[in-house]
Amino acid sequence: MTDPNASPLSAARQRLDRLDGFLRDDPSNNALLIDAFETALSCGEWERARFHLQHGQTLHTEPLAWRLREGDFWLAQQRYDEALEVLQALADTPQPPPGFTEVLLHNLAFIELRRGRYADCAARLAQLLESPASTEPGAHPLVATRALQQLWLRALHHDGQLTRAMDWALKAEQQKSLDAQAAGIASLIAIDAADFAAAQRWSAASLGEGSPADHPVESLVTQASIALAARDAARAIHFADAALQRQPGDGRAWSTRGFAALLASDLPAAHSAFAQALSAMSQHIGTWHGMGWTQILQGDLPGARASFDTALALDRNFAESHGGLAVVLAMQSQRQEAEEHAELALRLDKNNLSGRYAQALLSGEVKDAKDVQRFARRLLGGRAGPLGGDMGDMFPSQDAAANGAAGPGSDNG
Repeated sequence: MTDPNASPLSAARQRLDRLDGFLRDDPSNNALLIDAFETALSCGEWERARFHLQHGQTLHTEPLAWRLREGDFWLAQQRYDEALEVLQALADTPQPPPGFTEVLLHNLAFIELRRGRYADCAARLAQLLESPASTEPGAHPLVATRALQQLWLRALHHDGQLTRAMDWALKAEQQKSLDAQAAGIASLIAIDAADFAAAQRWSAASLGEGSPADHPVESLVTQASIALAARDAARAIHFADAALQRQPGDGRAWSTRGFAALLASDLPAAHSAFAQALSAMSQHIGTWHGMGWTQILQGDLPGARASFDTALALDRNFAESHGGLAVVLAMQSQRQEAEEHAELALRLDKNNLSGRYAQALLSGEVKDAKDVQRFARRLLGGRAGPLGGDMGDMFPSQDAAANGAAGPGSDNG
């Protein structure tokens, strides 16, 4: 009997031991072999999984299914070359059984995703997922539908194909064929596409169905982002932490956690969260902005300059990167460079607030620490931050500063 207090890993190993015992009495039971093989994979018992795999293949029961499981064996170990060799050999299988083609397609596309080849992953899936019948209810077996939809949307999201992903998800929703967990993934795409109504609708649908273990991390990050926009720091932190509990290395969850900490005026926590986020997704410009503003508020102007310089290296046509850098340069009394970047920011976006803030620093409208905080909150208030929330809340209020929250010192502008 499984110990109810055992960890998930220990519980899986206890279950595997029981299954092995059953198989000693009934070694030709294919259903038991499948269960034992999948349980061994789930707890990383590779040699025991290999034993059950080889045993299953010798029974000549469902040979194609066991060949697919051989691919699963390599996929679970992230040994993608070996998995590809097995799976590609199955690509020309004549008259495959129902569901076989979809599983094979998913696993081949999954390898592309894990190797960071997002466009290739989407291209592999496009013919099936964008066919007229793909969004009709019952178009594919349920498990295949869920897995393919989720992989498809993740590939499009990582590849920056937001419009394509949104169009597909909205059509699937209209036809009532959008899987609930795929909707959770689509919800974060909707955040990035600034469709907050769809984001709320899809994340709520995802979190409202199935067990917490089934909920995609994206739906939790979406709820955290929506809480940021509502200036609810506690709720944003709750959902970001829930996402991180599920996937401790998720860059978006860490970035959202950083903005939530900014909203709560907890600058050390914000700095730590942004650092974690950037270790996972160093190309995310909005996170570099969050780190840069955190460093400004902590008085670390060299660090802030490095952050905005990095953001500019990723995209020199992003107004906020020029504006943030202009603020840092103005605080460092580097007037000419600050003016140049402020002008560039406003040329790229006439409503860019960081560029205006830098000009206020240069003109002397902002003179000391209290003026910096007051002006920044007035200027940035009501302006959406890179991942939700109000940019004015990046700056601690005077009350928060009086209670120990750090802010830019008067010597810095």
